Amino acid sequence: MRRPGNAAAAVVVALLALGLGACAQIPTSGPVRVGNAPVETQGDITLLPQGPVPGTDPQLIVSGFLQAAVAAATSPKEFQTAREFLTADVAQTWEPEEAVRVVREAPMPEPFEEAVELGSTDTIDIVVRATTIATVDSAGAYTEAGSPREVPYRFKVVKVGGEWRISALDNGVLVPANLFTSQFRATRLYFPSAGDIKTLVPDLRWFPRRAWQTVAVKETLAGPPEWLQGATQSLVPEGTQLMSQSVPGRDDAESVAIRLSEQISSVQAAQRAVIAAQLSATLSEGAGRVIPVELYSDQNRLSVDAAEVDLPATIAQAIVLKDGDLYRVDDGRLAEHDMSVDLSGIDPTALAVSPSTTPTVVRDGTDQIVNLSLDEGEGPVPILEGTDLAAPSVDKFGSTWTSGGQGELQVSTDTLDVVKLEPEWLSGRRVISVSVSPEGARVAVVSETPSGRQVQVAGVVRDAQHTPVSLAPALTVAAPVVDTVEARWNGLTTLALLTRDSDGTSAVWTAGVGGQASTGGQSRQLPGLTDVAQLAAGVNDHGILVVTRGGDLEHEETGVWQPIAEDVDLASYPG
Repeated sequence: MRRPGNAAAAVVVALLALGLGACAQIPTSGPVRVGNAPVETQGDITLLPQGPVPGTDPQLIVSGFLQAAVAAATSPKEFQTAREFLTADVAQTWEPEEAVRVVREAPMPEPFEEAVELGSTDTIDIVVRATTIATVDSAGAYTEAGSPREVPYRFKVVKVGGEWRISALDNGVLVPANLFTSQFRATRLYFPSAGDIKTLVPDLRWFPRRAWQTVAVKETLAGPPEWLQGATQSLVPEGTQLMSQSVPGRDDAESVAIRLSEQISSVQAAQRAVIAAQLSATLSEGAGRVIPVELYSDQNRLSVDAAEVDLPATIAQAIVLKDGDLYRVDDGRLAEHDMSVDLSGIDPTALAVSPSTTPTVVRDGTDQIVNLSLDEGEGPVPILEGTDLAAPSVDKFGSTWTSGGQGELQVSTDTLDVVKLEPEWLSGRRVISVSVSPEGARVAVVSETPSGRQVQVAGVVRDAQHTPVSLAPALTVAAPVVDTVEARWNGLTTLALLTRDSDGTSAVWTAGVGGQASTGGQSRQLPGLTDVAQLAAGVNDHGILVVTRGGDLEHEETGVWQPIAEDVDLASYPG
């Protein structure tokens, strides 16, 4: 069997040499401005794959096609070269962007049977086997596969005019995991919260690097995804289109001009400012500075004021409970908390505090949650009751969340009214963990299903008083991670997960809501501790805290666990 030609092999070498991209974080409050986020080092590398060489055998035709299809994510010729490996009619109907399949290993054609004589046949079937670990749909939404398995991808190759060409194949492309982040860029879109247009809610997508700015603008104009419906909104008038063929992609540009159809001119000034801030937030990530956006209605430049927008952030310090007293985690040390508590008769098994510092609540045993902030000399006030309640989470509006009965969440509002939420996707399940994001528009839920535990994230729909009234359809994340017992927000679009197997051995993972900017976008296990009892995380730069079964409070820094204190009972970041 012949090896691929030198030019095709060079494409593979170039792909392997590319660096991995990173999602940087922009400022979290005030106008969109320059922050200290890390700069993405991925350069604009153009790959020019080679088309079919005369006389190439069927196996190398398929191999060359696979390489050209992968390179299309950065090539200005897009899929033009890949189509050269197809018959004329299939080249017109093949839809490469229908789905991206991230595969564990580089897909290679299997050798065809030795009995086949190429000179005596005009048709041959080629099989490519690969293990799909994730998929990306046409809108850039990334989904990890729960049980990756090797599957065959079949290609029919026929002789046309004396040359072999592919006449049948599946839509979409196969991208090896080690090349995925060099070909596709993790890109956060931002949508205004339904209750406050100046609070932006992130949604992570993956777009081809050659045109990620253009696709990001188009997807922003399309509005929020299903899992954020009702929790967020679109300020863009229906029917608004991008008028230019592309959005300028230079990070050194002073500003970016985005030309939209005339519908945009009907938007009021305050809303237009937020639309510009949405787009600026997306285009600025990874640039190391803010990239202002200029909006045009066709050829007419629109006046755009600066918008004071907020992104999700955990502002307050983590707190811990030790020997019946509260402490703050201040620069890697415990400092006295200004709130004294009386836990007489209380068995504290979980701790939570609001992002606005009140209320502070604890789970008493497993069947009651009490509010410590309402203690006026008569002890903590019970606010929620039930069987095997999940550790509480307190949102920015002062509402305390936990589990309820089968398929149910309970929420105690700031007025102590109890609201029950019963989304269809939770039907019949027992809730293990609940965590509300800092801006209050998303909730992460771990639940018990017949096939195992599942981590899902859904938009929170609220009324005018910010009371939760329902949840949007759920997005499943971290599908390969099993035995999850706790999920906490650990980034704009990242969760920290605690798992525990039947032997009691624990592990800490990070998982992206829409993938994370690492090799293949996959969930990742952090090395180290195996005796974690509880974890705490926040949307900040302070990393993950854990409390071990022996009471050690430890802090994760770049993959290394650093001790902070001993004999700690509980820890929690606000939220």
